[in-house]
Amino acid sequence: MKKIFLLLLFSSSLVFSQNFLDDGNNLISEKKFSEAESVFRKGLKQEPENLIFKSQLALALINQNKNNQAEKIITEILKKDPSFSAALWYGGINNFSNNKPDFHKAIDYFERFYHLIDKNSDQYFAVNFYIGNSYRNLLGTEGLSYDEVSRMLEAYKIYIEMQPDADDINDARQFIQKAEANRPGKNVKKWKIVAR
Repeated sequence: MKKIFLLLLFSSSLVFSQNFLDDGNNLISEKKFSEAESVFRKGLKQEPENLIFKSQLALALINQNKNNQAEKIITEILKKDPSFSAALWYGGINNFSNNKPDFHKAIDYFERFYHLIDKNSDQYFAVNFYIGNSYRNLLGTEGLSYDEVSRMLEAYKIYIEMQPDADDINDARQFIQKAEANRPGKNVKKWKIVAR
């Protein structure tokens, strides 16, 4: 009887967890980010170590422009599990879309995520888009090394190949042509394009 009681407790706990996850994710899909934040915070009171709840809380915070809070949670998750893919993805998005973007940090997160993703998934073209655009932004502000330009071009080309009908595809193609035509040799430490 004791085993049955423990099993029932365990299974009711799983249902309770699933309710937090489903409820919070539904609120996110409805763009009710503040309410989703509350749901995931309640879930974390029940299960403080639940990395899925933490990652979804980070997503709710990102969508409210609470980027510093989101970054703190993402860092906590990755200390526990350095290859937790949702945290890596959200970390990249958080730093890319922040009011004061940190493209170096975004690239770091996206590159760590890159090796975990299925090349047939929709996120594969998206991660290439974000990597390419992060480098492109740095090219216009700080400049890039020869190898960084190579990585930028590689990511953009994969994005173009996978999304030939995207709205911004002509801009991406023109940018690649311009970059390849004007790219200096390996002897140049940093290359910067002033006007995009």
